Amino acid sequence: MDGNGALFGTLQGNSREVITKFSVDLPKKHGRGGQSALRFARLRMEKRHNYVRKVAETAVQCFITDDKVNVTGLILAGLADFKTELHQSDMFDPRLQVKVLKRVDVSYGGENGFNQAIELAAETLGDVKFIKEKKLICKDLKRSKKSRKFLIFYLYFSSIF
Repeated sequence: MDGNGALFGTLQGNSREVITKFSVDLPKKHGRGGQSALRFARLRMEKRHNYVRKVAETAVQCFITDDKVNVTGLILAGLADFKTELHQSDMFDPRLQVKVLKRVDVSYGGENGFNQAIELAAETLGDVKFIKEKKLICKDLKRSKKSRKFLIFYLYFSSIF
């Protein structure tokens, strides 16, 4: 979640999936306006509030079915303070608030931010098969730097299955 849009995804087993994403055009801080400066600031805050509401509503649509939360945990990731604002908001469903495992600051938005959030929350998501496989592959590739024979065997072995 950032000032450009939001992405909702799941990480289950060894697959990650983007459920939905949307973009938003929020106004930047406005330094001009004279007497209109307060009006511009109010309109900006109103649009931010509406954006947080839309994200909260979309989270309910994605992660709650038949009045039950359908995820084990949530990771809130984003560039700005939007994730904290969402987590502390009354608009964010209380059933989802208790499922928040971690909030992470990411440098990117969209799918790149989703991948970075998975990496930054790897310690929290340690049980997920995707994370275990990624750690194993990284460990094997580090080992392969020492021995080219291992790398060739590893690539050959993995292509059989």
